[in-house]
Amino acid sequence: MGRPINKRFFGMPVTNGQEIKVRFFAPGGAETNGWIVKQLGSKKFRCTNTTYTGDCYLVDKSQGTLAAGDMTITVKDDGGTARQVTKISGRMVTLDTGVKIPWTFSDSTTDGAVEMEEAGTGAGFGADDFEAD
Repeated sequence: MGRPINKRFFGMPVTNGQEIKVRFFAPGGAETNGWIVKQLGSKKFRCTNTTYTGDCYLVDKSQGTLAAGDMTITVKDDGGTARQVTKISGRMVTLDTGVKIPWTFSDSTTDGAVEMEEAGTGAGFGADDFEAD
């Protein structure tokens, strides 16, 4: 699985917290924003939005195209471009471009890392502004 993600990035979002935001497919055919409860592998996670909890696989798909068991994590690079994460472990992600790069919650545009969106209220950008095409 590679190095696991620190558990402090999982769980119920709190104001100014650092819980990783995900988008996943919930029952009833609806995509929803949520967060990670548990890491099951470098591409498999237990996700929830408090209403539904399920095991999901990290996929490289656009918003509106997720299927049952799919989830996405979207990040911003230093140029402000939204990118899909295809693999995450420890403090590194592999992007849809194949590049392996560190991630952080910082919105710095000069740190050489991608910005992870926080699941909690007070996140630096809205879901609609941060979805990859």
